[in-house]
Amino acid sequence: MTRYLWSLALLAALAGMPPGHGGALAATEGVQTGNAPASSGAPSPAEIAKLRKAATRGEVQAQYDLAVALDCGRGVKRNHAQALELLTKAASGGHVPAQSALGWKYMTGEGVPRDDATAFRWIRRAAESGDTSAQNNLGILYAQGRGVEADLVEAEKWFRLAAEKGAADAQRNLDALLAGRGRGMRPSSEPPLNRT
Repeated sequence: MTRYLWSLALLAALAGMPPGHGGALAATEGVQTGNAPASSGAPSPAEIAKLRKAATRGEVQAQYDLAVALDCGRGVKRNHAQALELLTKAASGGHVPAQSALGWKYMTGEGVPRDDATAFRWIRRAAESGDTSAQNNLGILYAQGRGVEADLVEAEKWFRLAAEKGAADAQRNLDALLAGRGRGMRPSSEPPLNRT
């Protein structure tokens, strides 16, 4: 459960929401508004030490979990640079949620310079692995020709795949694409919640 809460804290941070201030993390704690308790879901110093050792050994899940903790300041002092380094290592090691989150960061410019080519590369990997949020975001990149030549057929394909899994953002984007209003498309506000 703690790993799930860390992942949701990263999602909140990626969406521009401070941890515990509404959004995905607060919803998991039964809090709709206001601050969540400071200790909720934060890893203990012993857990952080174990994560650091496992991350150093190259365990991608530990790299991802430690990146979440560092990015959100949960159980450790915030360190966005180290979080980005670990997130990149986890993504490079094949961790699909890390690929999706990293691509989203580059797509939106959240904590990194916006880089559509890099966003496309990471988002495509995650989308091809079935990540619903990445599928929606890949549709946007294709529709808007960001990091790749514009291709509305590909955009529709990826929006449809995500929408068929129940992604509301993807359904709205598919509707906008089909209605010829592609300019109003938005990236997924949160990477998917299928964190392990």
